[in-house]
Amino acid sequence: MVSFSETYHEYTCIEETDFYHHYQNEKLPFLYSCNILKFKRNPTLEEFCLAEKKLMNFQEKMQQDFIHLYAAENVPFSMEIEEYLRRENYTIAIEELLVIDPKDFHFSHQNKEIRVELVEDNQQLKEYLDFMYQLNLKNGVSYAHKKRGFYVDRFISPKVQQMNAYLDGQVVGTANIIVSSEYVELDHFEVAPNFQNKGIGTQIQRFIMALANDKKVLLVVDKDTKASRMYYQQHYQFCGYQLSAFKRFKSATIINIPQISSSIASPSS
Repeated sequence: MVSFSETYHEYTCIEETDFYHHYQNEKLPFLYSCNILKFKRNPTLEEFCLAEKKLMNFQEKMQQDFIHLYAAENVPFSMEIEEYLRRENYTIAIEELLVIDPKDFHFSHQNKEIRVELVEDNQQLKEYLDFMYQLNLKNGVSYAHKKRGFYVDRFISPKVQQMNAYLDGQVVGTANIIVSSEYVELDHFEVAPNFQNKGIGTQIQRFIMALANDKKVLLVVDKDTKASRMYYQQHYQFCGYQLSAFKRFKSATIINIPQISSSIASPSS
């Protein structure tokens, strides 16, 4: 069965101990998902606090004002640690790993007016970038600008393929896929807020299912959200979960903060 370790990540391990891995991306210090600490096993509260303090000191030296930790895959934090996290004002979230065989993909309706295309030239890239820039403005102009560079790097990367969904010549949705030997991973899946519930997400997924052919499609999504309920209705299957704890330890305006609830189209990124 597939595990979170097989999903695509844009970070490197900078430290490993007997009970955790510390991952960092120097080029993307503002992205919470690229700068994390993952426990290998359920730590004691003392071990947790030692790791927390070390990570916090590191983040401060790197001028990063957040701390983001993960429990071991399919293992909850102990009651003692969970109580500590709540006292210390962490946001606790649960991510689920879902998988589907393309032939099992279920949808109740489709929108044939939606055209989905791979981003393969500069004009398509510009349209993709402009769409994502507008979505990211909710996190501030600086964040939207930095994320733009991230998307350009993904366009260049041989590992990632971007796509646009068009309605009347306008981009109304986007997605990324990462193809491995066994899986096609769906990532950065977005539908414009004003165009949701119009079958756009379905058309993007139908396009991906056709590309996947005999490979299974997987994604990571926040638990108990409108998005996760949609995926289960489409016959995605649960493969595992992981808990995260997140907080900022000084004021900031351009951090991508994980939320317990998310928009319908977006798996966890």
